[in-house]
Amino acid sequence: MPSVLSDAERPRQPDASKMQLECLELAGCTLDRYISADNSRPSFLEITGIAAQGSPTCSGLNAGDYRNLASLLNHPNLSLLKILNKVPLPPEIMEHFAHMQCHCLMGVFPEISRVWLAIDSNIYVWAFEHGSDVAYFDGLGETIVSVGLVKPKSGVFQSFVKYLLVLTTTVEIVVLGVTFSSSKQDGNAELEEIHLVPEPVFVLPTDGVSMLCVKSTSKGRIFMGGKDGCLYEITYQAQLGWFGKHCKKVNHSTSALSFLVPSFLNAALYDEDSIVKIEVDNSRHILYTLSEKGCIEVFDLGSDGEGFSKVVRLNQGKIVSSSVDIVKTLEPNNFKPVIAISAVDESESEHLNLVAVTQTGARLYFSAGTGDSSQGGPQRPQYLTLLHVRLPPGFTPNASVLKPKQVHSAVYDNGTLVMVCSSSGGEEESLWCLSRVLSAAGFSEAHTALPLDGPAWALTPLPPTHSDFLSPALLAKREVWSSSRWAVVSAWGAAVLATGAAPDVLRALLRDYRGPDAQPVKDMFQLHGIDQACACALYLACEDTSDMTVSEWAARAFFLYGSQVAPSPLYQQTSQMPSINSPKFSPRQVSTPMSTRPQDQLRMNQMNQMNQMNQSYQQQQMNQSMAVQNQSMMPSYQQNMMSPTPFNQSSFNMTQQPRDNFPLQIEYSAKHNGVYIYVGRILSPIWNLKCVTKSMTPDNKEFMSSNVTGEDCAYIAKKLQRVSAFMQRVGAPPHTEEQASLHALKMFITMAIEMLSLWKVLCEHQFHVIAASLPSEQQTALQAASFRELLVGGQEVACLLLGSLVAGYLRDNASVDGISQKLRQLCPTLYRQEDATCSKANELLIFAKQQKNPEEREEMLHQALKLCKDVAPNVNLPLVCSKLVSAGFYTGVVELCEACASKLDPQDKAVYYYKSDQPSQDREGHLAYYRRMEIYREVCCALERLYERSAEGTGTPPSDTHALSPADANYQGRKLVWDCLCRDDELLHVAVYEWLVSKNLGSELLSLPGAPPASLRTYLTAAARSAPAPAALLLLDLLWKVLEKAGDHLAAANVLEGLATKPGTGATLSQRMSWVSAGVVCVRGAGGRAAGGSELLRRLEEAAEVARVQAAVRAAMRSVHTTAPPHLLQRLDDELLEITQLYEEYADRYNLWECKLAIVQCSGHNDALLVENIWSNILAEAEAATRNLPTPDERLASVLSKLTTLGREYVNTGHCFPLYFIVRQLEIMNCKLQADKSMVFKAILSIGVSLEQVLDIYIKLVSVNERVWLGCGDESHVCACAALLLNAARADLLPLPPAPRRRALTRCKDLHEAALSALQSRPNTQHLIDKLTVAQAHLDRMD
Repeated sequence: MPSVLSDAERPRQPDASKMQLECLELAGCTLDRYISADNSRPSFLEITGIAAQGSPTCSGLNAGDYRNLASLLNHPNLSLLKILNKVPLPPEIMEHFAHMQCHCLMGVFPEISRVWLAIDSNIYVWAFEHGSDVAYFDGLGETIVSVGLVKPKSGVFQSFVKYLLVLTTTVEIVVLGVTFSSSKQDGNAELEEIHLVPEPVFVLPTDGVSMLCVKSTSKGRIFMGGKDGCLYEITYQAQLGWFGKHCKKVNHSTSALSFLVPSFLNAALYDEDSIVKIEVDNSRHILYTLSEKGCIEVFDLGSDGEGFSKVVRLNQGKIVSSSVDIVKTLEPNNFKPVIAISAVDESESEHLNLVAVTQTGARLYFSAGTGDSSQGGPQRPQYLTLLHVRLPPGFTPNASVLKPKQVHSAVYDNGTLVMVCSSSGGEEESLWCLSRVLSAAGFSEAHTALPLDGPAWALTPLPPTHSDFLSPALLAKREVWSSSRWAVVSAWGAAVLATGAAPDVLRALLRDYRGPDAQPVKDMFQLHGIDQACACALYLACEDTSDMTVSEWAARAFFLYGSQVAPSPLYQQTSQMPSINSPKFSPRQVSTPMSTRPQDQLRMNQMNQMNQMNQSYQQQQMNQSMAVQNQSMMPSYQQNMMSPTPFNQSSFNMTQQPRDNFPLQIEYSAKHNGVYIYVGRILSPIWNLKCVTKSMTPDNKEFMSSNVTGEDCAYIAKKLQRVSAFMQRVGAPPHTEEQASLHALKMFITMAIEMLSLWKVLCEHQFHVIAASLPSEQQTALQAASFRELLVGGQEVACLLLGSLVAGYLRDNASVDGISQKLRQLCPTLYRQEDATCSKANELLIFAKQQKNPEEREEMLHQALKLCKDVAPNVNLPLVCSKLVSAGFYTGVVELCEACASKLDPQDKAVYYYKSDQPSQDREGHLAYYRRMEIYREVCCALERLYERSAEGTGTPPSDTHALSPADANYQGRKLVWDCLCRDDELLHVAVYEWLVSKNLGSELLSLPGAPPASLRTYLTAAARSAPAPAALLLLDLLWKVLEKAGDHLAAANVLEGLATKPGTGATLSQRMSWVSAGVVCVRGAGGRAAGGSELLRRLEEAAEVARVQAAVRAAMRSVHTTAPPHLLQRLDDELLEITQLYEEYADRYNLWECKLAIVQCSGHNDALLVENIWSNILAEAEAATRNLPTPDERLASVLSKLTTLGREYVNTGHCFPLYFIVRQLEIMNCKLQADKSMVFKAILSIGVSLEQVLDIYIKLVSVNERVWLGCGDESHVCACAALLLNAARADLLPLPPAPRRRALTRCKDLHEAALSALQSRPNTQHLIDKLTVAQAHLDRMD
């Protein structure tokens, strides 16, 4: 019988699976270190010295602040700026320049990759990447002053309106809708055709104030800078409001009701300082403005981006004064005027908010107070303080670089500053780029200048190339090596430039020097750091697929310089790196079979452990397929029902290990570190990101949505695939820590690719529906998990998600072939061939249930069964069996379970364990037995469903078309039981027996055709031995019936003897008597052939007699002595007592005279005095019980009734029925009572005593002539009775044969003579003599 395993007895996972989990955890912990080190680079406050000094600082005055890469790397043509593309103005636009009258503007819409040109009142828009797709709008009557592109608020416009184009003139503000055609199928916005809706969406008057700039926020708000120095906003909505208007213009510099104040009053009240630049920090929802006179103003848009409040305004004088206070050695003219401002995103710096650039190229770094965490919680802007002044190149002593002059346009983006500078003549312009390309201890930048073909009209940073399809979650953290792209537009056209990162520098060196062997390449590795340079080389080898030569050179450089040893980073507990021990994901703590050991112990003992791991890895790779087959597990997307471990204890197999204590620093090669750095940077955007987010539907229902999109997963997985392909070439010395670490990383990358590919598929299939189908515990775990935890230990929850995905196809009656093939390609480890086969089988089972044709339905069922048997035991047995039962294919359930059991235990260890009486030391057999019984539980579930259906009322309608009627369910249940018992699987028999016994249906086994199986006898014997008393009685009662039906009568009798005689079983006395009687019948049925049968029969017959006496004692005790101790009464039921015990402890102790008589008779004890004493008391008690009766006859009749009852039982026993003594006692009683004198002998004759015996007794009574009769009041009482007896004898003599009749007549004559002799000596007896004479005369005539 199955038993529940304790925690200590639960089976271990297979070695291959355990090794995989250890590898994933090792790689995960190592990546934690590298990602933590990458995220823990010095902050801006640290590299500028602000954190150390505690006050604002300056830089740019020291020789090391600016570095010339060309001279450092001995490459004179090395440049950070690279022109990617130059596209001239479209020809149709060039014609309009000739017709320009007064005004021309030009700019870039980076969101849609378009350049715009405003000539007087006309605007033209085209794609700057290829110079095509020109759109224009000429519906304005006035010259265009400013242009802006807005992503509108959701829900206000139709979905086809993607953007709003804001055009301002001196008279009005016109808002146009921007749409894109859907003719292109690639989804790339750059190639879609743009359309400007000719009918304006909104038209607002300017009230005489020209709007010089337009800027929008990510929330769709539209802000404009007025020539009067005021900040305006166009507020709009879908429904009518605000006095019946859809939109209005609000002046935030005055009040919310400024539209009620005439414009001439506003002009009179405010000093005119035109706003020329508006910048928005969408990450913090802060807006900055720059005025024509160099004033900077800060506005707070609220924590949700929907509010508005003014924070602070800094005029040019305050800015210059603050700068001079920091840099006391320079003239104030170097810090004015401010010509550009750029907002700093929160992902770049927590402390910086704004960078301002002066006309001399000096940078002013400001903080608005949002990074002050001393008050706790998110902070809103409170002030604008200058933190750092960065002077441009040329201010260092003995500087060889000229200072930038006449900076008229500058943009700061993600640490890179690009400026447009004019020469002294003003005609020639150059582009300056200042960037931290190479890692250095301080604030050191490389600088490059690039001459332009003509004056630049606009300089705009472009979004990353992959920003069109990646989600904000991935774009929130910019890639370390991403190249910043910039668009420069002028009268000759548009140019797209890139500011190079470290990989771009390495690419240029490899290309120009034709390989990695040149000294500049080596210098690059030393200058940038050997680890970082190896990571750059790996980046080029994996990402630069456009130039395979450079890719191969980068790979050579990786191996050439990567063999040097470098220390790996230590853990740094910073605020950016949450500890894995945080309670954010506690459900996984109990699921991993890995041994939990402190990380420091892991590292100190790692050499010995890694040697063992490497040997295990090699063995695993050699036998990988065999290891997978031997894992005896269910499909990976379903519950492992054969494992005793509850499947819902955990979903993420991870080990919580301390990560903050590493006393030893392991040294790996630079290529090892480079691989981990690169993989860490690929995964860094999602590493600590939560997998899902809980959201609410409009009807307030919760659902889970993924925090990343399918495109995000595909983007990361593609990068990892390239790394995985490259790592096939990366090796390490055998039996070293590095080899183990690299092997773990390879395994991790493979699993991460599969996980991300699966996540992409889930995002494409209604993720919220799939996640909602998980068990509640797994949903909670998934909500708390990060992608780090999913990639390292989320195999179980991934398999559950796979199951939900495939189940969705099955619910929709869709074929699973396509999705199974796709999953097999994308995640073969998570979704194995067995899983695909099971999915196909599930599909066939669903279709079979819907099939109307019986033959096709039967074929589908057998085909599904064959598929399941082929992959057994790797099948979701509960699911498949439930579908087989639902389809009415009960034989399939038995066959599938039998196949799973045979493959799970091919050596029948479970059967040996069962037949060996389940020894506790046989752990392997115990486990095999448990798993097989878990499999057979599905057969019992099928029987349970049939049993429940058969127990329902006949009028209950079936729940579906394939449901059975109660009668059919009963028939199918019997058939299923017989099918199971006909199979040669003893443990299957045991499972069926257990189910039948649990339902009190054991008797059904007796109604099955044929002889009971031999396994039933074994099961009942073993089960009765271990079962509690009540259950054991039922099992043994069934056992003797089974043995009797099998023809083994003697064995059945032995079982019955044990049932009847074993004390303390809870059986009643009546049950014991019935078992004894049945045992006697069984022994007699065995006949003389049975050895030992006679002795057993004797014992059973004796037990039957004793049981009969004990029943009499029990009845007497309950009816007469109700005050007897309860334990004495209970003892009469609990066991069969000895005859002596019954006499001494019950009959004699409580004067149970009838019981005494029965005991004497049963024991064969011959003691006449004792028997006469017993009868005297019996008759005395009977007479005493008649005292309340009114007449003597009734009283005597009552006593004779008792005599009749006992006499019929003991009349033939001889010594227990002293007839003469009994008749004498009765006649004495009759004489005393003066009752009818014929009642006694009639009663004696009625119990079967012959007439001759009665005549002899009365002859003796008359002849003795005792004086007792005189004392009773009638000396002639016996003679009178004799006369009546002779008179009554005539009727009894007639039916007798002649010989007995003659003997009886002779005895009658003797009685007549004896009575006459006695009466002749007594007076007054003539009437009796006459009666005797008459009676004798009648008898004489019969002779």
